[in-house]
Amino acid sequence: MVLRWCRLTAASFRTSTACAGIGVGVSGYTVANWQQQNPHRQQQQQQQHQQQQQQQQQQNALLHSRGTCAVRCEELALPQVRCGSCRLRDGRILAYHEEGCGVPVFMLHGMGSSRLAWVSKSPITEIYPGVRLIAIDRPGYGGSSPPPFAYSYSAFARDLAELADHLQVPRFCVAGHSSGGPYALAVAAELPLRVVAAAAISSDPPYAHHLATPELRQSDLFSRSADVDKTGLYGREPASFAQEGRAAALGSKNPVKVHAWKGGIDGWVCDFTLERVPWSFSLESITLGPRASIWVGGEDYEPIVLGAPFLQRLVSGSELHVVPGGGHNFCCEQPEHLAAILREMHLHFGFEA
Repeated sequence: MVLRWCRLTAASFRTSTACAGIGVGVSGYTVANWQQQNPHRQQQQQQQHQQQQQQQQQQNALLHSRGTCAVRCEELALPQVRCGSCRLRDGRILAYHEEGCGVPVFMLHGMGSSRLAWVSKSPITEIYPGVRLIAIDRPGYGGSSPPPFAYSYSAFARDLAELADHLQVPRFCVAGHSSGGPYALAVAAELPLRVVAAAAISSDPPYAHHLATPELRQSDLFSRSADVDKTGLYGREPASFAQEGRAAALGSKNPVKVHAWKGGIDGWVCDFTLERVPWSFSLESITLGPRASIWVGGEDYEPIVLGAPFLQRLVSGSELHVVPGGGHNFCCEQPEHLAAILREMHLHFGFEA
């Protein structure tokens, strides 16, 4: 199966019919072409794979020396996943797990989800070797403490900086899915000397940005009237809506959702609120250029599809990738797409290291 990703400008996005190979300015990108252009890559990956066991043993020893492995992942029975937690300066806990060795990439889950969303059926060393994937339970989800009063995207960037210090990671990449996208972009904006590359995947856009179009603002389903749309929250208490979602998740027997909601609704309410007020950081201040990327599925929800080129416009020099036929969870459900995202950040890290 040959997969195609397209790199688009914001202007060409609308005319490309979801990057189906139609429209001016659309350039195709295939896994096969990439492999042909990098004949030594397969040999390098084999060499990296041979080093995985030794590196993992060294990292496990480091984690044990810090006491972080005392936190057991009750939801997982995978030997390649290393679980831990970090106590922040204010006493809150940030839970995480690690998998693989190599370029450090912090992965941030979406609304109502958890770090377990990044655990695939295949180990990360098979999906894309050479990456140290660090998945976080964002505040209010899973094993992490609730966000404090007046929490913000910028406050999360400071939390992640503490975690990176705890893990002895001076420079890293960061990627966020859905509601995790703004958090990833905040880290890129607030920690410019530490972030090498960033990816916003199926990300919510800044609905309250002063340049947001009426079409984008009106596409946000949560902002619609509860009287005309079952997901609309205008005229409805968000906490009651979240409690209903939590009850459904806990009864679903889906380990990702059960883990996400076990601590309550604070994470969901925080995400809902922060997305719909002016963001605490400036997207225009991100200076990564092409090392910042916006990923979106061609069949994603309307606000996500409309918001992707808007995000690219605001993040100067960033690249927009459209996955034909991809839905909202393409990066979590299809390992080949996750591999493409990790590959791009891995290459950027190699160039900038």
